[in-house]
Amino acid sequence: MPSYPSLTPLLPPSQTSSATPLPTTVSEPDIAPACRIAGEGGQLYLLSDKEFNDLATTKGKLNRTLASHYPEWANYTQMVSWSTQPVTLGEIIVAASLDEESNVQINPAVILVVLGESSDWQLPSDTDLFLKAQGISAELNRLDLDWDKPQNESLRNQYPEVANSGTYALYIYFNSKLDRLQSWCNTYRQLFQTSP
Repeated sequence: MPSYPSLTPLLPPSQTSSATPLPTTVSEPDIAPACRIAGEGGQLYLLSDKEFNDLATTKGKLNRTLASHYPEWANYTQMVSWSTQPVTLGEIIVAASLDEESNVQINPAVILVVLGESSDWQLPSDTDLFLKAQGISAELNRLDLDWDKPQNESLRNQYPEVANSGTYALYIYFNSKLDRLQSWCNTYRQLFQTSP
């Protein structure tokens, strides 16, 4: 089992008192504004499962984000089987994030940042980015589903340092390298103006 640096747990935000009692629910921890990759109890926490599976990221949003931060990527187009015209990277990522066979989809923003971080944001000249993004999506989906299977308690017990399925998928994808996870988290926050 890899060793982990000592991480200071994040304290939950203070709550104001209310005259009406509010029901208490267990929720996933909030990520720190500085994008620290540890949540409560020092567990690794990159993003909520809701954010991991959020479908609100459109091709337009991806293309605008790329234009602002990675213009070379924003200008990328590729021929794909579903179009007679070259399509933008935003459209490629959104299409690749959908696994029709399993009827699941990962947030296209997650796929884009994994693709970019995996290539150090150097646009590959000889790679089919649709196939590459589709492979990333399939692997992250597989890992996410493995974590969530009720019969996989032994898997979850192997990784007590991981807080949730989305974090597990990224943790395994990046070979448990904390520096890669931190870089992913920082980039996600920078590109999408939100903590994952």
